[in-house]
Amino acid sequence: MQQAEADFDVLPFDADCARAFGSVAAALRVSGRKPAARAYDALIAASAIAHALPLYTCNAADFAGIPRLELRSVTHPGHV
Repeated sequence: MQQAEADFDVLPFDADCARAFGSVAAALRVSGRKPAARAYDALIAASAIAHALPLYTCNAADFAGIPRLELRSVTHPGHV
């Protein structure tokens, strides 16, 4: 964990992230998905949205349909 903290900048979860989280949770609810079951994904998506950053993921389907989220799909390292 310490190496990861040294290699990457930690993004704060601030008021902008909290507002984005509300929007993400609402979008998940409207689409018929359960926000509580996707809470960590929703927090990650909200952080990316609030900080205006793309989200790189091996699981793009988990984040599909979230407004304002810029997704970048990557191949899982073990599945080249």
